Amino acid sequence: MQTEGPSREAPLWPLIAFGAVAIGIIALQAGPALGGDLRGNDDMMRMQQVRDLLTGDRGWYDVSQRRLLTPEGGAMHWSRLPDLFIGGIVFLLQPLMGTRMAEGVAATLWPLGQFAWVLAAAALCLRRLGASLSGQLAGLFFLSISFALFNLLPGRIDHHGLGLALTLTGFAALLSPDRTRRSAVIAGLCVPLMLSVAIENLPAAGLLLAGFGLAWIVRGIEETGRIRLFGSTLVIAALLSYVLDAPGAGGVRTVCDAYGQSHFVALLVAGAGMFTIATFMPGAYPWQNRLLVMAIAGAAALITFLVVNPACLGDPYSGIMEDVRSGWLSGVGEARNASAVFSDSFSSGLFYYGFGVAGIAAAVYALVRAPSGLTLARAFLIGFCVLGFALSLWQLRAAMLSHAFAAIAGGLVTGMAFGHWRARRGGQAALILLLVAVFASPAGWRLPGVLLPDEDTSAKEEDIDCTSSGALAQIAAAPSMVVFTPIDLGAPLIFHTPHYATAAPYHRNPKALSRALNIYTGPVSVAREKMSRTGATHLLYCPGLNEMEAYAKRAPESFAAALERGDIPAWLVPMTPAEARVGDPVLYTIAFDRN
Repeated sequence: MQTEGPSREAPLWPLIAFGAVAIGIIALQAGPALGGDLRGNDDMMRMQQVRDLLTGDRGWYDVSQRRLLTPEGGAMHWSRLPDLFIGGIVFLLQPLMGTRMAEGVAATLWPLGQFAWVLAAAALCLRRLGASLSGQLAGLFFLSISFALFNLLPGRIDHHGLGLALTLTGFAALLSPDRTRRSAVIAGLCVPLMLSVAIENLPAAGLLLAGFGLAWIVRGIEETGRIRLFGSTLVIAALLSYVLDAPGAGGVRTVCDAYGQSHFVALLVAGAGMFTIATFMPGAYPWQNRLLVMAIAGAAALITFLVVNPACLGDPYSGIMEDVRSGWLSGVGEARNASAVFSDSFSSGLFYYGFGVAGIAAAVYALVRAPSGLTLARAFLIGFCVLGFALSLWQLRAAMLSHAFAAIAGGLVTGMAFGHWRARRGGQAALILLLVAVFASPAGWRLPGVLLPDEDTSAKEEDIDCTSSGALAQIAAAPSMVVFTPIDLGAPLIFHTPHYATAAPYHRNPKALSRALNIYTGPVSVAREKMSRTGATHLLYCPGLNEMEAYAKRAPESFAAALERGDIPAWLVPMTPAEARVGDPVLYTIAFDRN
């Protein structure tokens, strides 16, 4: 198979055409979002945060949720950066089409815009890695059918898509063949913004920092101007994001689950260290000296990180109570590890992790076949493929990062196989192209699940609707009240209705999570008395909700099990008409005067 060289002269119009078609196809899924139904709890809570910001119920620096009545006060840890874009669209459009439709348009345009951004950044990465036009198109196609797409669909307005877009943009800047000032500034902006958007981007941000340091170690004086500007931009951007994003410089920043003091100070030390090295030791010959001084700068940043808040080196969920960890966190889909994923569905595990392994293999092969000048760039690609895959073994949410870089590596190698076929023709070359395309594509790792599907799931679950605007319409029409909900119904209740919830799936409210778990898995005899302490006057229940089924299975004699069996206590008086109680949420009044 022949090696391909840099492809900076490849035409752009096929990539633009592919992107337009891909975005158009994805836009066809915008119906639910335009109708007000978003994809998940975090998307609904994000839009509620935007509402609170636009109505003045919460200021820019206050992201706590006022209608989440928990002992912690509805504490949240989210960045305001996504709200800036979503809220801007709603603010501009609501005078023209009303708030509800403006929100639907924002929930459609924002993820589609991020999808376009991700495709553009991936295409640029592929060009800078030396992919041919066929390889670039293959990489974009692989990305468009990978797990990464899930966070870029209409109605998906959480922070994951923005984190991926910033990561790919920073990676493209790192790969800049001309090592321009612009690439240094862009990368210097991306790193702090990645951390501000979500701390889950910390490993990728650290790898970008290490990449710029390694580039200087390998190239020496050629990289001096770039790391000087990268370091100075990093300092300024770290300071601005620390001051301007929630909770602001005066807020609570001694945290590990969000951009905190330890991350901020470490970025300042790293940026200042790079600036100082480039200013006073621009060449530092030979390369061993560059390695030494850069290692000292990196160690200083890491030591600072540990000194400011040593707890941030460990598991960000280490402070969660054991009952919450086992009863709630272990059931969060995106927080599952590889063992849990394969246990739930072998074919799904093969898709998530098989494609990640294929990406690593493709990246290694691309490095072995790298032409002059692209060895370091392709080594960086291996680093990101390995990082994403390793993180996905710990938590499935990182499969988005793993798949994005696997798609880039897969596209690169598929382009090489296509070039080999064009040069050689014949059956052998065609077979190689076919095998590479199947191996390097996420569709190839979906194939076993299509041919040998897992056990059929109950058809009942397809009929269950617990979270849509239609299912909660009657409940929304009732006057404002405090409702005791399962954890997974807290965000939908807050988003679709004017009511207050007592729990929602957010780890900064562990006491509320523990309380809900304790009541649902505890005996019926004490459930009402414990609910009374929450201030709730009503209870929301949805037959067949996965969360309730899990509680009933874990504790067969519990309050949740009684509800699932239909053994409703006399002190729960249904407000929902009998004809509307099949497959939809039911609202009960908690009658404290009944036995």
